[in-house]
Amino acid sequence: MKLNSSWSLPAVLSRVLPGTLPGALSRARMPVGKNSARLVELAVFAWLLPVGGLLAFTGDPIGLAFGFPWVICGSLVFAARYGSAWGVACAALTGGFINLPFEAYAQYEGQAVALALGMLVLSLIVGDVASSWRSRSRQSEAENQYLRHRLKEFSTDYHVLKVSHGQLEEHMAGQRLSLREALQRLKPVLCSNGDGIQAGSELMAVFSQFCSIQVAGLYAMSSDTRVEKTPVATHGDMYDLPVFDPLLRTAITERELVSIKLEALAERHHEHSLLAVVPLVDTQGKLHGVLAIKDMHFMAFQQLNLNLLALLGSYVGNLLTRSQGSAESRTDWFMAELDTALRFAHSHDTESVLLSLKFNKHESVNTIAEFVSNSIRGLDASWMPDTSDGSTVLCLLLPLMNDAQAHAFMQRVDGAVRGRFGQSLASVVIDTQQMCIDSGDSRAQCLAFLSRHTGQAILQAGLHPGLQGNDKLTGTPGRQSGVL
Repeated sequence: MKLNSSWSLPAVLSRVLPGTLPGALSRARMPVGKNSARLVELAVFAWLLPVGGLLAFTGDPIGLAFGFPWVICGSLVFAARYGSAWGVACAALTGGFINLPFEAYAQYEGQAVALALGMLVLSLIVGDVASSWRSRSRQSEAENQYLRHRLKEFSTDYHVLKVSHGQLEEHMAGQRLSLREALQRLKPVLCSNGDGIQAGSELMAVFSQFCSIQVAGLYAMSSDTRVEKTPVATHGDMYDLPVFDPLLRTAITERELVSIKLEALAERHHEHSLLAVVPLVDTQGKLHGVLAIKDMHFMAFQQLNLNLLALLGSYVGNLLTRSQGSAESRTDWFMAELDTALRFAHSHDTESVLLSLKFNKHESVNTIAEFVSNSIRGLDASWMPDTSDGSTVLCLLLPLMNDAQAHAFMQRVDGAVRGRFGQSLASVVIDTQQMCIDSGDSRAQCLAFLSRHTGQAILQAGLHPGLQGNDKLTGTPGRQSGVL
């Protein structure tokens, strides 16, 4: 789909009537699958105005004397609600009714036939425009949803960096590590565990060092709503977790940081309850665990520090999502992003581009490949898999891009490589393949496309370690737009 605006009739209608008539018609549509109810609605829209005209205006039941044939409105509205096919059916029923041999219709002679034909044509046009508008609206909504999801991750990363920089300048001049460096060192620790939250002591060290926690416990989730009573890690003299504490239940339900008021802390009303609960939740709402805080420095119990706790909880939640299994490996992360792109392509016809760059044996090829891998957008994903012939292959996933935009992206990357290394990208790349992912493609097709450069056996071993040698990776390559 092209994201730039066009002056087609659906686009004009979407500008002129944003959220009014088309939106109202879409919200009032009968759900798909309830054909019996829709057939009743079809009969009502087709015959309500003609029958009403016969009963109320026997002298002019069609309404031509009023300057407009109002009987056609039912079929036009029905076409706008359900598309051209249902609109034409409604127009056919209305046209057939007004051509019945009633005495009230005798005055129109051949006008009723012409009106019926015109109604069919108008219903076809209106239905096509409405269907096109709804399709564009759904596609734009899917893309916005995808971008909002990624924006949450980017916002978390940005605020972590901002807080780290501020602390480094104002409060942490004598510390060896900044917040960003501590989180960077935390990533490989999470990756080395089957379940990242089991690296509880390292996680607790980050919270205690940068958030001034005195007494707290880190707890994993046994289900979406139940917390394990045994802590993964503790800091200070943490007592047994009060599983029915209202702060804890609210934090689990709302997936947000919950704390007592500052006045209650000053009056020490919290001595037998929790001070704050920080959920370790990722941007998709998956809850990995909670940090239950019993006590912290009085001067640290400020909104700024609570915001930092919430920010770290979200950031650590994202790290835990990526670290489950070996998800922090580039392979699993790339496959997760590929599955997301395919899901949106199947549900909303969004486009994405899959690129595979095979490099030659140049001495600086690994440096250049790493540079290209790091030159992508934050929305994109990159992967450098092992290959059967030992060559360097870089796979790039560019969500919400079409072929033309991918070509422009590669031209920008080529310019960056020239400026950095003094040589073109084409001088170190043997072959470049490009595949446009759309609603007809599957994961197997994408993997088969990538196996042209990586080798099917190596790709299969990397993605399916449990498969035997005689198991085959099935699927035919998707449509390919050619070599860049």
